[in-house]
Amino acid sequence: MEFMYRRHIQEADNTSRLVPHWGYVDRILPCTNDAGSCEYLDAVYWMHDVSMLYTFILWAAIAFILLAIVAIRVLKPRSKAATISANKVSNNSSSSYARAWTGVQSSLRRWLLPEGFVRFFGHVSRLQILVLTILLGYLLIFSLVGIVYKTWVTPVKKTTLHNTRTGLGGFSDRVGALAYALTPLTVALSTRESILTLVTGIPYQSLNFLHRWLGRVIFIQSFLHTLGWTLIEGQFYQPQPKTYKEFINETYIVWGVIAMTFITFLYIFSLQRVVKWTGHEFFRKAHYIVAGLYFGACWAHWNHLACWMIASLGIFGLDRGIRLLRTAMIHIGYVNGTKGFGFHSAQSSVEYFDDEDGGVIRMEFKHNHDAWEVGQHFFLCFPELTIWQSHPLTVASVPEAHPNIPHHTYIIRCRKGETGRLKKLALGELPHETGKENKTTTPVTLCGPYGTAILLSRPNIGPEVTNILAIAGGTGVSLTLPLVLAATSSPFFSGVPIDFIWIIRRSSNMQWISSELEELKHRSSNANLNLRIHIFITQEQSASTTPQIATTKKH
Repeated sequence: MEFMYRRHIQEADNTSRLVPHWGYVDRILPCTNDAGSCEYLDAVYWMHDVSMLYTFILWAAIAFILLAIVAIRVLKPRSKAATISANKVSNNSSSSYARAWTGVQSSLRRWLLPEGFVRFFGHVSRLQILVLTILLGYLLIFSLVGIVYKTWVTPVKKTTLHNTRTGLGGFSDRVGALAYALTPLTVALSTRESILTLVTGIPYQSLNFLHRWLGRVIFIQSFLHTLGWTLIEGQFYQPQPKTYKEFINETYIVWGVIAMTFITFLYIFSLQRVVKWTGHEFFRKAHYIVAGLYFGACWAHWNHLACWMIASLGIFGLDRGIRLLRTAMIHIGYVNGTKGFGFHSAQSSVEYFDDEDGGVIRMEFKHNHDAWEVGQHFFLCFPELTIWQSHPLTVASVPEAHPNIPHHTYIIRCRKGETGRLKKLALGELPHETGKENKTTTPVTLCGPYGTAILLSRPNIGPEVTNILAIAGGTGVSLTLPLVLAATSSPFFSGVPIDFIWIIRRSSNMQWISSELEELKHRSSNANLNLRIHIFITQEQSASTTPQIATTKKH
């Protein structure tokens, strides 16, 4: 404990006693230093206790908000069972409570869901910006409140020098403690198997905005913490440079420098421009590894607050474990024939469509697992290419309920990286495919589904649907196509106006979903459906005169 006495100018004798302070070194009382040093120590320990209180308040507020969201989701009114009459869905009754709820919900959506400050924050909703603003406001206020703004000039024993002691030490420790407390939240906001998604219903990808910004906040807090103690030990304390050399050689300070190096790496290599230079896969893998090292370095730097790092590692490990479990539950089972029981990848057919933009892959396969909701996506891994990468892809087909085996369809634009290699695999151009004219099948492993449904499987739960407008460009049709297919096959949407608009560059692009387009054209002849299909071609001479391919009907 020698460094504690030196750092905190505390001296013990036979009459001394230790007073514990959670998250900090024990206080030695009574204080035997000069009056200024003793008063400074009183301020340091008081500021630390207040800092711990503020971290607890932070998490209490987070817990209260999550509980409030759960309560709102439980108390949300459910409309009574709908009846189908004359091809129209109507609710039996609508209570005043339900109408009031719908009105409040509509007002909040109108104000909070539009995007704001796009140039600075990107394409995020006002709600996300509001949550970030509230959190930043809390951190700003409680980083400054409860700091003792006073200066003590105390003598250095056996010299004529003086130390300058201020509230900067308490402030530096405050921002450091808040950075530790924010770390588990930042990790939870980044996980794919997010408990926050389970509680709030918000998909994990919508939480990534807060993860990125809280990561930047932690970097700034770590920098301020480091700068503050560098000034204190390197400028305000005497004699120099002896005091700073002793300080920087302490083991816990060495680990602090290492932790600061790791958080700087995480910040720099998460910038969009740097990610483009290094590639997304490098960013993802490096982020995982360096983040884990950062947790360990913070733990070694100040083990009195190791609880926050243990929680961060626990959340990170739980996410990876659940992800592996979900993949195993999809792929481990018994398959008739010679395969028997074990891990079995889905065998997909691959069809390549060439064009000037790099080409498109249509991938299809059947695999026995629970159905997903329209609008959800899976992470797909192609073991023949690599087992270390997986890509999020929206399912372009409608999920089939048990006992039917779900049929997956994916429309994939071929770019660089893994999708470029998938194109080569489909064309038989990979080295291990030499001599084959075409690779028509490849194994696929799935993890998911993720995201939220864009079409309720039971439309009688929630507001009545008055119309459906589905607009997509290019391979974005993966999201809107299953929506239209599901709506046109459901009696709940009989008579509901459905407009399917697809914008493509060339007429040949219609080959990607030719079978589905034929099915929609066939359904459009149904007198009970109000379906209109519009396909616009933008880079061919006939684009301006391209007709819609289904007859427009009005009911």
